[in-house]
Amino acid sequence: MSLHLRTIVTGLFAIMLTILTILLGTIFTKQAGEEVRTEVGESLTGHAVQMEDKLSLFMSNRYQEVQLVSGLRSFKEQNITREKQLIDELKAKFPSFSWIGITDTEGTVIAASDDILLGESIAERPVFLEATKEPFIGDVHDAILLSKLLPNPSGEPLQFVDISVPIKDEAGKFIGVFATHLSWEWAKEMEQNLLKATNSEDETEVLIVSNRDRTVLLGPEGLVGQQIEKDLLDQLASSTEPNEVVEWNNKRYVTGYAMEDGYGDYEGLGWHVIVRQPEEIAYNGVNNLERFMWIISIISILAFALIGWAIADQIAKPLRTITVAAKEIGQGSQREMPVVHGIRDVEDLSLSIRNMVQTITTTQSLLIQMESLAHHDTLTSLPNRIALYEKMEETIAGSKEPWIILFMDLDGFKSINDVYGHKAGDQVLITVANRLKHFAKENQFVSRLGGDEFVFLMNAESEDIQAKGQACMDEIIALIQKPISLKDHTVTVGCSIGAAVYPTDSDHPIEAMHLADEALYASKEKGKGIGTFYRK
Repeated sequence: MSLHLRTIVTGLFAIMLTILTILLGTIFTKQAGEEVRTEVGESLTGHAVQMEDKLSLFMSNRYQEVQLVSGLRSFKEQNITREKQLIDELKAKFPSFSWIGITDTEGTVIAASDDILLGESIAERPVFLEATKEPFIGDVHDAILLSKLLPNPSGEPLQFVDISVPIKDEAGKFIGVFATHLSWEWAKEMEQNLLKATNSEDETEVLIVSNRDRTVLLGPEGLVGQQIEKDLLDQLASSTEPNEVVEWNNKRYVTGYAMEDGYGDYEGLGWHVIVRQPEEIAYNGVNNLERFMWIISIISILAFALIGWAIADQIAKPLRTITVAAKEIGQGSQREMPVVHGIRDVEDLSLSIRNMVQTITTTQSLLIQMESLAHHDTLTSLPNRIALYEKMEETIAGSKEPWIILFMDLDGFKSINDVYGHKAGDQVLITVANRLKHFAKENQFVSRLGGDEFVFLMNAESEDIQAKGQACMDEIIALIQKPISLKDHTVTVGCSIGAAVYPTDSDHPIEAMHLADEALYASKEKGKGIGTFYRK
């Protein structure tokens, strides 16, 4: 059966374009999809690590506070009146302490916040038994003695984390136990704050699993109190892939994982922190990109097939030249599609194919730009946490020169959101980011972690590191405190800064950043609007 030349040429032309488009489209889509999947997995893992950091830091701070207070002279001398005053002050300052009490050597409560359990015996409770010889930190458990005595507006079962330490007199003799119950509500608040700060509230779930019996301590309503299979936890703990996909109750989730391993003197309770998101939502952007690529490919094939049908009679000979070039490009050659001269229609066709290849190449460049966007904060365009960690690993880690790490937090930002709305708050963040961006000089780096937290890195070239760092903090505070003009209002925000020096304070940049965060709390406690260096 013979065919018209137009049919043959058009068919061959369509096949050539299909192969070229599928080849290039598959390569580009697969590469971009893998990169986006990795970014999604790393983002969820970053959220899990961030939650683990917050848990460890919170527990470490409360543990240090309990140890500090229990070592005061009033406790050593069993001054009940002063002990009660200190207990009430500690509970007022840190509402997460639901109950604080002091026992005698037999386990009878001799002083307590709000006089709850006063005169009662807790001798059989681990919070007393375990702390008779050494400090004790207990895992999350249901309230027993306190369930009917403490206010419970939510009506949900009360859960606590115990922290208790032995009290000894000046001679080192055991005279009682300083016992506390931390409400588990603080962990739920951390979860909500994490999801809000990372804009990940849409079907993103945070789970905290006990290392003792694999029970879900915090998570979706249907999972709390249930046990997680050991094989699933082992799979997450041993995974080396940032985009681990795990099946839960016949539904697939992209999952980030971190294990709580303590902070400072606090050794941690080994909680498993899991952040998960349904696979179809996590990879929605990848699926849309793939569909877009194939739609564009199909449209291109149909369009050029129609052109080929119209000009087939005139392009038989030049078509071979174009076909050869297209095959070479499909095989990875860097050559350009040649422009065939002599026949205007054929010349236009060759130019069109060249433009198509350039369009596909431009699409690849756009995909590379998408990868760059994954390293920058979408609101302020500052580098995000991922870019910050890469900067620390690539530039700071192993550097022979010291670096100053500044951890910044805006003062009064929440009130702007409350009074003027989140749109105004976003404008404040953008203005602050632009000021920091223009303030940063060579060998300096500024990034936004999320919310109103920023990190500033500077190379400490001078010998007087403290003076240089303090001067920089003072300049930043003064810069941020300048009025900010909104649409109908002028507002001001303050700034508190904590600083740490790498490698003086820590030989790991990320840990040094956490120390700077700890110093930030000291600035807040001193009255805000100041910069404080970390002190061991």
